[in-house]
Amino acid sequence: MVRATSHTRKDYQVLVELAKVLNDLGTLNQHEYSRWRVYPQDVTAAPQLTAAGAANTFGNWTEIIPLNTIPFPFHVIGFCICQVNATTNYHVQLGYNTVNADPGTNMEMGERRFRIATTPIARQSELMEVYSQGVPAYSRVIGRLKTASGNPDTANINLVITRQIEVQDESSLWPAFPW
Repeated sequence: MVRATSHTRKDYQVLVELAKVLNDLGTLNQHEYSRWRVYPQDVTAAPQLTAAGAANTFGNWTEIIPLNTIPFPFHVIGFCICQVNATTNYHVQLGYNTVNADPGTNMEMGERRFRIATTPIARQSELMEVYSQGVPAYSRVIGRLKTASGNPDTANINLVITRQIEVQDESSLWPAFPW
């Protein structure tokens, strides 16, 4: 039997790194099988995003989740489209802020582009996935919309979120996308 005092510093560092890997595996499992929640819970209250009155131009940011609502770090898994007013190409962008303001630099969480071919929507049952970065607890989540039509089109959406479990040695965010 090897005594604990006979371990070298290198052995100890290997054990620490192994513990980090095991923790991260548990975190990945938690992320994969974590409970999803829909916001808002009121099915009659899906926030409405409005495009600018010019083609391919984002409208104003619209609050989806108010500041101080979610008391833990979280991820936005995606959104569901509840209603639209036009048949066109849609582009939804989501962002966050830790204060009551629009997203700052590199606070965009993700985006999706999709086409609506009929209105009212004939069948909407899919989650529009968004691979977002982690959002700090109590943050405000905001969305904005642009469309191809050149009209101030609208889309009512709700978000699907899950709790963020931190991992060891997470890669830092890319400073900003070049577009």
